[in-house]
Amino acid sequence: MIKRLPSLYLLLVGLVLPAILVTLALSASFNYHQAKSSILMEVDRESQNSLKSLNSTISGLLEAYAVNEYEQILGNEIALTPHCALIVEDFNLSKILGSQYITGYIRSSSGKIQSYEPDNPAHQEHLKSCLQRYQTSILSNQDEAIGSLQLYSSDQPLQAELMDTLSQSLLSALLTCVLMAILLMVLSRVFFITPLDQIMAAIGDTDKTGLPNKAIPEQGPRELRALARSMNSMITSVRLSQRDLQQEKDTVNHMAHFDALTGLANRTLFNDRLESGIARAQRHQYKLALLVIDLDHFKRVNDSLGHNAGDQVLTLITQRLSQLIRSDDTLARLGGDEFTIVQEGLDSTDEACYLAQRVLHAIGQPLEVDNQLLYINSSIGISIYPDNGQSSAELLMQADAAMNLAKNEGRNDYRLFDSSLTQDAQEWLTMEARLRKALQQDELEPFFQPQINIRTGQIEGFEALARWITPEEGLISPGRFIPLAEQSGLIEALDLQIIEKSMQHFANWHRQGLNPGILSVNLNARHFQNPALIKTLQDLMSQSGFKTEWLEVEVTETQLMTKPEDAIQVLNQLHDSGIRIALDDFGTGYSSLSYIKRLPITKLKIDQSFIRDLPDDAEDASIVRSVIALAKHLGLEILAEGAETEQQINFLLNNRCDRVQGYFYARPMPADATQLYLTPEPVRA
Repeated sequence: MIKRLPSLYLLLVGLVLPAILVTLALSASFNYHQAKSSILMEVDRESQNSLKSLNSTISGLLEAYAVNEYEQILGNEIALTPHCALIVEDFNLSKILGSQYITGYIRSSSGKIQSYEPDNPAHQEHLKSCLQRYQTSILSNQDEAIGSLQLYSSDQPLQAELMDTLSQSLLSALLTCVLMAILLMVLSRVFFITPLDQIMAAIGDTDKTGLPNKAIPEQGPRELRALARSMNSMITSVRLSQRDLQQEKDTVNHMAHFDALTGLANRTLFNDRLESGIARAQRHQYKLALLVIDLDHFKRVNDSLGHNAGDQVLTLITQRLSQLIRSDDTLARLGGDEFTIVQEGLDSTDEACYLAQRVLHAIGQPLEVDNQLLYINSSIGISIYPDNGQSSAELLMQADAAMNLAKNEGRNDYRLFDSSLTQDAQEWLTMEARLRKALQQDELEPFFQPQINIRTGQIEGFEALARWITPEEGLISPGRFIPLAEQSGLIEALDLQIIEKSMQHFANWHRQGLNPGILSVNLNARHFQNPALIKTLQDLMSQSGFKTEWLEVEVTETQLMTKPEDAIQVLNQLHDSGIRIALDDFGTGYSSLSYIKRLPITKLKIDQSFIRDLPDDAEDASIVRSVIALAKHLGLEILAEGAETEQQINFLLNNRCDRVQGYFYARPMPADATQLYLTPEPVRA
């Protein structure tokens, strides 16, 4: 059983003179804590003010890419203040460079100011020893985050002032002790000074975090023991908080650099590894290969089996790829179904080709997912350092170009980058990026071409055609961007954007008392795989005030015959909802009458290739007469595309084709010109 010592206050009752010393000692302890609290508050206030001032000073410089200017401001600030470090992350410059741009200054333990190096372990360790970390976002004039500013406060002023306060308090107590009798000094030493010295010694013996290496000794009077226990409890809590904080930092760091699904390096870590690999390859004079691996038709897995099955496929493929690479290589997932391998230390490109063959074979083996066997193939593009480029951006772009070539030439194969790919691939990538941006910024517009009843001369409707007008090139031909949209998967967004705008124009014209008739819009076959297609169209009509009976959907034979059963089902649903169906470019595709009979179409459109040489081309004339007869027999409306001459109009009229669309009446027009076309001036007959 621990012997209970008498209270310090009871001892002082019997020792009047030592009470003076005890009072001074308690006052010193109180001053110490007050000074510590005051200093911490002052450090916090100064740090916050400095952070706010720096933010307002350098925000404009970040926005203007004035790197040298804001680095100089950081240098001046840390030179004039006792801050531990000042660090800025420049988001704008990071986007340009393709990797994080972090700069700033750090004050070493000796007081020397150095430029901050993010990859320097010593700098990272030193930051952990700083007293406190403050961070704020740097905003542009449009309140967009363009960077972040971090300030690390130093504990050196705190320690210095605390030690100064402590020294003054001890000196006061010491001078008082000198004036006291030897007996009072002995009693004070026994009951107070010695335990306090032990506590201070323990507090002074700290690790790099500023916490004592050993527990505070619980000795002396009850009050000092309680103080020691409280300090030990506080130190334990701080250590636990530091451990939890470090764990959270480690978790955040892992999430920032690794893919959540596969555990592979993500795009950020991949870029760092590739940059480092290029530096090593340059230093040691060897080759480096970058393999870009894209799974063929992976979307079908997600669409048919669900995203959970798709995730299982990606996980299984990750396991297979991980077994193929060496410990020095980097396997990453850039997103979706795209993987990359950075293969270092190569003597020749044959090693990269051999690895590509092994990857193709490994991915091509059957996968069992949800008790089903799946067969997945892949396309691989390879670029070599230094043969194909000097930077990570070049290598990645060239590997992508080679991969796209492998896809275009039949898939399930690999291709080495060739310089002849550069221009075509660059133009393709540039055009795709521009089109994607144009769709995101809602830049594409519908042009309208009238459909005329040549017997009455009346407008029966307009076909909405996608047009892309850029400041650089003006009007870009649909022959350039429509195939690109189809191959890049942007065609659905493009169709819906044109349909939405066309509906808005039609609804406005009707509200103005004009009669534009039927709106014909084009739908790509991809829409037939969307179960929400009808709801999407209905939502667009509801938002614009467009009526269902005004809408006609145009589809082509080739698209329908890709998956005819699915197409027939969707078209029946469209027809049942009151939407008209037109079969476009009739005669150029499969022309399967067995399917045409089953389609709920209301109109056939004769392709302009059969109209172009009328009436002189006997074969075209015979085909057109047959198509008109077929349409009449099936009870369908018939419309001829591409009518440009009066002779063509007369031929069509004489052969009972009443509706035409072509340059003879009007070229496709923007919305404002279409509105003028709809004004009371008689339509050309």
